[in-house]
Amino acid sequence: MTDDIGVRIKARRKDVGMTQEELGKKIGVTKATINKYETGVVINMKRPTIEKIAKALDVDPGYLMGWNDNTTSVHTNNGVIGQNSGTITVNNSERTLSKEELELLRIYGELDVKGRIRLLQAAMELEEEKY
Repeated sequence: MTDDIGVRIKARRKDVGMTQEELGKKIGVTKATINKYETGVVINMKRPTIEKIAKALDVDPGYLMGWNDNTTSVHTNNGVIGQNSGTITVNNSERTLSKEELELLRIYGELDVKGRIRLLQAAMELEEEKY
């Protein structure tokens, strides 16, 4: 693990308002271990650990590794409403999606059939109201 990973973990943890102890509890390690990750004492963090930290911090593992700036896992309640995050191609036409649009797609993808139907019904009701 490089210092950059530790810096990214610490910065993201603070961005989401989480303590080292809280992050440790979420991934099953101690506060001291989180401190070691953030300060670069641990130099060979295993992939499953990085994935657990990324999930707990709601961020892409590649972001923590410094491979990309992809924070598409960030929820809209973290102050990203209106920010663009990526493009999608539909019918040969590219369109940039906002973070909240990606969040809706993420939520949709995690729902079962009944949940997807309810989400679509709610969206159609809002569309009818022109909310």
